[in-house]
Amino acid sequence: MRPEHFILNHMLNRRNGIKTDLSVPSETVWAKPTERPHYSEVLPSNGLRKPSLKSPKNYRGTQPSLDGQRIMYFESGVELKGGRIFRTSPDVVELREQWPKIHYIGSDGRRHSHIFDYWVRLKCGTRIAIAAKPLEVLIKTGTLQILRLIQRMGIPQYADKVTFMTEHFATDEADANAAWILVSRKKYNEEEFYLAYAMVERLTGTVRFYDLLREAPVIGHRRTAIWNLIDAGVLMPVHPGRIDDNSLLISSLD
Repeated sequence: MRPEHFILNHMLNRRNGIKTDLSVPSETVWAKPTERPHYSEVLPSNGLRKPSLKSPKNYRGTQPSLDGQRIMYFESGVELKGGRIFRTSPDVVELREQWPKIHYIGSDGRRHSHIFDYWVRLKCGTRIAIAAKPLEVLIKTGTLQILRLIQRMGIPQYADKVTFMTEHFATDEADANAAWILVSRKKYNEEEFYLAYAMVERLTGTVRFYDLLREAPVIGHRRTAIWNLIDAGVLMPVHPGRIDDNSLLISSLD
């Protein structure tokens, strides 16, 4: 966090009555997941191409697949953030990167190929092939025209829809929320979850995130449980954007 952002966040917390304890605890507070984490050998990607590991222009790296058993390559910030967002979506049941490879006839009359950045299958069965790039890159590289040609041609053997994803979908705010959900899934504790659920069950109207933490014996455990409730759809933010301690939440049980 940049110093000016930290200062702004600190002043907003003070104005809203949120007390941040910056003291060093006398002992380490550990997460207590109900199921102890187990680790297995990471399988290689199912993608059709492996991007180079370094680039002076954009992010490069890997992230876990939807089931956490394989690696998925990404070669831009949009792909990294989009992958996290897809992994937290309750509508996505299958996710692949760098797939499929489509052959098409370009505007020059020649045969070309295009590998999509993401392919998803939704709970309803719809399959979507997605190009994930910054909007400026989509325009400069002519990718939008390529997508139009592929959509017009049709690829029913691979996908029902062809679309694109830019930084307007894979925002910093959505990515931050997805990151909290992913880490909270690993730390899920059933007892803490149902304690928080019982508290939310009695709520009417909106509640501030921090007010759900205020009386918790261990704030970290309660925070994980609240994010688990958001992940489960029990709690929802009133306003779009990054969810933080000042965010207003509403219960779907109300």
